[in-house]
Amino acid sequence: MKNMKTCCFTGHRPAKLPWGYDEENAACAKLKEELALWITKLIEFGVNKFYTGMAMGTDIWAAEIVLAMKKKYPDKNINLIAVIPYEGQTNNWSDDWKHRYADILNQADEKVLLQKHYTRGCLHARNRYMVDNSSFIIAVFNGEEGGTKYTIDYARKQGLRIKILDPREYA
Repeated sequence: MKNMKTCCFTGHRPAKLPWGYDEENAACAKLKEELALWITKLIEFGVNKFYTGMAMGTDIWAAEIVLAMKKKYPDKNINLIAVIPYEGQTNNWSDDWKHRYADILNQADEKVLLQKHYTRGCLHARNRYMVDNSSFIIAVFNGEEGGTKYTIDYARKQGLRIKILDPREYA
């Protein structure tokens, strides 16, 4: 049986969100507040291990929230595990996103590098790894086909408890 104290995240990158890369947008702020609320609920339930796939958008936001919760609840033994699909994940990212990524890696309790180079399917392998090591998943999902849907479907098959936050509800 899986460890009941584990959660992973999946969700869209900013380009698929109604507000795009504008994190100052009120809808983005509301989504992040809801994400923080659900992470807090899980911590109160006893979850203390969180997996992030380190992608732009949902993964990075969730990781930043978990790191803030580690400081807020030092007695809860919260751990953040950064699951890196391949070296060079940030090669085409802006400097701001690269800085946030590096900051998260510097504070993560564990880093898991799945492979050296990008290959077709390596992002799905990262998502399966996180699901296979979790009991809960929080997803930012708008219903579209793609990696997030694939991960949610896989999580359902694996019996995870799933919380979906639809970004369209915040726009």
